[in-house]
Amino acid sequence: MGVGVQPVRKPQLELLNGPLQRRTHCRICEPQCALLATVEGGEITKIEGNRQHVFSEGHLCVKAAAAADVIKDPDRVVTPLKRVGAPGQFEAVSWDEALDEIVERLGRVRQQYGNHAFASFMGNPPAFGMGVAFFLSGFQDAFQIKWRYGVNADDAAARQVANFFLYGSPAILLKPDLWRTKFVLMLGANPFVSHGSTFSEPKVREALHSVVERGGRVVVVDPRRSETARAFEHLPVRAGSDTWFLIGLIRTLQEEDLVAREFVRKHVSGAERMEALLQSFSVEECAIRSGVDAAVLRQLARDFAAAESGVVYGRTGTCTQRFGTLNNLLQDFVNALTGNIERPGGYVFGWAAVDLEKFAEAGGFATYSKQRTRVFGHPDVFGMLPSTSLVPDITTEGPGQVRALVTVGTNAVHSSAGGGKAMEDALEQLDLHFSLDLYVNETNKHAHFILPVTSFYEREDLPIAALGLMLRPALWWSPAVVPPRGEVREEWKILQEIARRSGLGGAYSVRALRWLARIGLHVTPSMIADLLVRTGPAGDWFGLKRGGYSLKKLREHHPDGVLLKHELPTRPLRQRLHTPDKRINVCPPILEDELNRLRGHLDDPAFPLRLIGMREIRSQNSWLHNIPRVMPSARRHVAHLNPIDATAHGITADDAITITSKSGSIRTAVKLTADIFPGTVALPHGWGHSGGWKIANRSGGVNSNILASGALEDIEPIAGMSILTGIPIRISRAAEMTESALLGANMPHESATS
Repeated sequence: MGVGVQPVRKPQLELLNGPLQRRTHCRICEPQCALLATVEGGEITKIEGNRQHVFSEGHLCVKAAAAADVIKDPDRVVTPLKRVGAPGQFEAVSWDEALDEIVERLGRVRQQYGNHAFASFMGNPPAFGMGVAFFLSGFQDAFQIKWRYGVNADDAAARQVANFFLYGSPAILLKPDLWRTKFVLMLGANPFVSHGSTFSEPKVREALHSVVERGGRVVVVDPRRSETARAFEHLPVRAGSDTWFLIGLIRTLQEEDLVAREFVRKHVSGAERMEALLQSFSVEECAIRSGVDAAVLRQLARDFAAAESGVVYGRTGTCTQRFGTLNNLLQDFVNALTGNIERPGGYVFGWAAVDLEKFAEAGGFATYSKQRTRVFGHPDVFGMLPSTSLVPDITTEGPGQVRALVTVGTNAVHSSAGGGKAMEDALEQLDLHFSLDLYVNETNKHAHFILPVTSFYEREDLPIAALGLMLRPALWWSPAVVPPRGEVREEWKILQEIARRSGLGGAYSVRALRWLARIGLHVTPSMIADLLVRTGPAGDWFGLKRGGYSLKKLREHHPDGVLLKHELPTRPLRQRLHTPDKRINVCPPILEDELNRLRGHLDDPAFPLRLIGMREIRSQNSWLHNIPRVMPSARRHVAHLNPIDATAHGITADDAITITSKSGSIRTAVKLTADIFPGTVALPHGWGHSGGWKIANRSGGVNSNILASGALEDIEPIAGMSILTGIPIRISRAAEMTESALLGANMPHESATS
């Protein structure tokens, strides 16, 4: 299907006197839902879904409105801040004072210790904005930054590394073809709450229900009967054991000759060697290890193989395990062995208005192990080094020691395994730390400067990060809804100015652009976006392609977007692959070592239970917890525990529990629920605040990542993943949680040894 001709919709007329209604889109997560913002007196008074938009068709969640409340939040940072005392003590300064001192101190660090002493760290919130996407890498290149940390290894790096081994590039992003499939086997994902991840589909609920409506199945494999699992078939599994579950499926496919032999013969390399490596694993052993009955495992494999089409889809829960990369390889082994790669209704490569694979490769993002961290030796993935390496890279003396750091929209103290006090202590050792952010949070309260940035409603944007993830490819442009509050600036402008004042011209990877910037000629994000759109598959190629698109055409003629394809096209598989032989490699060199590591891993009997995280519909990691709309006074942070485990430990619903891992100990309220698989404790992440946000601080709770280890032996070695799912723990009854304890500040944690 080619680029479709869409009807022209005229922009709604805005009244000169009275409320204005402006189109925009949410930039919190992958769906990028289109919105209508009502503006009165220069402020957003209402957010609603845009029913006329071709992509989201009116869908939205409460977080879009909460993000609008961020704009006028009294705790938001709206002027540059300079630290004047202990962590969290700041005074307002002018932009010139802040930038001049940052540039001067940064120059001293680079002159004394070299360029490699300056590092960067990118968080999740800026990832969905085109300004940071286009300019942070330019800033890093201009300053020759070697150590580029980020949250990728706390989220999706294992998926990207699996793509590198299987398909030849970490920039390849396959999507589950939900609108056409007959069988979805879902692991470690809860799209009814997350709204989907590594794919973009605001109508994900409708897409999943459509599978059942056309006679198919959705099976959710999870230690918790999640919101998604309640709507479909739920198969409980022992936390952190997805590897064993998947091997059980594969062994059944092999033993019962359920493999799509012709597909494997034509498109797969290493299948025989992979089968030989798995011979020592029996379905019965996999059943015991995973907690799934062997007969159930076998029947599920048979049903999946017999389906007209099917897709195994896993997300954060499978990535953040001890064997995260192996999990993602095994998921795709099932897809490949059943012929469900680049097949309608399977796991497909897709199509996008902007070819992000080429963009990533041209920008130098499509990397794996191009760089390794200086102490742990963990690899970069997609241009990001794992967050767990930042602490030792700051605290360990020697060449390349990190002495200066810029953080962009991150809260690593909360989000990183091995964060907490270790991260706080490390940040205090830096000669310079400046942060670009909306708030004073638990991480940047240790910074020397905080530079205030715009919310997404205060800037124009192309949904750049979602374009390559869409199940129904679309394209649109969103102007700014309201002017920036106070003295806040867009991130790219701040990075550009620091590069200019440092004598580097601008935050560009291309030297010619830095030279042009020196004489006042600047390339902006909208100029780059227009170039990418116009030269992409749906572009007008500057008038050479009739019916194509440009930003001007989107602005003037398609304010509600243009739907480019109703479904994901498939192409000959050889055209999609980047492997040398143009085949899917199911036996990469790491496979044998990872299977041996799996075999050799022994559980510590001192920690018999397993901790998992869980998403909450009203949370987005940690950064929306200061908004009353999503943090009402009655909201509480609680651990979820099965009544069987509660009885075994003498715990009642009125008790608090102490949760202890080898890394730390926390105390929290508890909720007893049969939705949790016995032997599992689920605890939402992102809580336990002590920053400059009053409502977040008053809401109490605990930082669940205190229990996640940052030790070298507890980091997944292939992708450098933090282990946040299946953390070995033990629990005990604590005193009853009083109201003051529930509402109090984050409890200090105790050290614990294994």
